Amino acid sequence: MNEKNKVRVCFPFVGDSIGGSHLSSIELIKALDKSKFDIKLLVHKKGVLSKHLVSEGIKPIFLEIKNFVGQKKGIIINFLNILINIFRLTSFINKNNIDIVHLNDASAGLTWVIPSKLSKAKIVWHQRVVFPNWMLYKTLSFFSEKIVCISDFVYKSLPNFNKKKSEKIFNPVSINKTKKNILQNKDLKNKKIKKILFLANIIETKRVDLFIKIAHPISKILPNSKFFIVGSDKKKILSSNLSKSIIYVGYSKYKEQWLKNCDLLIVTSENEGFNRTIVEGMLSKIPVIAVDSGAHKEIIKDKFNGWLVEKNNLNELINVSIKILGLKKNNLKKTIERAEKYAKEKFNVQKHASYISKIYLNLTKL
Repeated sequence: MNEKNKVRVCFPFVGDSIGGSHLSSIELIKALDKSKFDIKLLVHKKGVLSKHLVSEGIKPIFLEIKNFVGQKKGIIINFLNILINIFRLTSFINKNNIDIVHLNDASAGLTWVIPSKLSKAKIVWHQRVVFPNWMLYKTLSFFSEKIVCISDFVYKSLPNFNKKKSEKIFNPVSINKTKKNILQNKDLKNKKIKKILFLANIIETKRVDLFIKIAHPISKILPNSKFFIVGSDKKKILSSNLSKSIIYVGYSKYKEQWLKNCDLLIVTSENEGFNRTIVEGMLSKIPVIAVDSGAHKEIIKDKFNGWLVEKNNLNELINVSIKILGLKKNNLKKTIERAEKYAKEKFNVQKHASYISKIYLNLTKL
């Protein structure tokens, strides 16, 4: 397919943060067949995402926008933000002959809907969280040609008028396989210490408070245990008075190393549309416990490839954690092997790219 016949796809992002949706988008972009698709990844603010993209070998386009649709509630302010951005975005779409605008980021996504329709570009709306009960969100989503849901949990939250044009496609997940341990924490290198990991940006839905609450009773039974919290805490949810057994690491770009060097991953988040960290844990061959909430049960089959515990049941979370930490490697081997196999098959990057490619080609009839 020559350059003129390629499907031109634009991925717009705000750019001031990086999370699972960005990582999944990057994996998709890298896996798409460049002989069929011309990809333009665009950011509206320079920051952490731009730096990460460059490190991944992707050069983003910068198009500055300060006011996004949906950042504030109110008909007048959002109508004004639509008007403010229409000319700049429609000009970009038309100048670059964009065929499809693939929306992954809520603030950027809502801002691009009207310009995309005016420019006659098709819209792929990637719904990565539970659909919010917000009229503006419902109204603008109506104009999309295709909605991609990342789980059944997300699909069920869609308004009925959107379900007919939606399709469930799990996120792609892969991990960097580095043999050398570059983490300098001395406790990680001590094989006598049981290392329990919380890996997520610290927001309320991630429920780091549960992780903190179980640390003390577990450390009383297992004095040689340490609890690592790895993730940004921008709003300072964490108390500065953490117990000696809890180590707050903060943000780390070496999450694969943390997964590789710890003995247990505990995922306490609730009502998530998907949880990338669970899959990364499976691929890293670390046993995973997750709260039975949201889409977690679509990833973990209890006692088969991981463990699910009842939401807000601290005693169950403590008991299951102690049981797993007390098992020998041979007793964990089958569960870990099943988890790795399942993750490789279910969340395969190439399969994901193939599914999305078919959507692009069907929308453009090429």
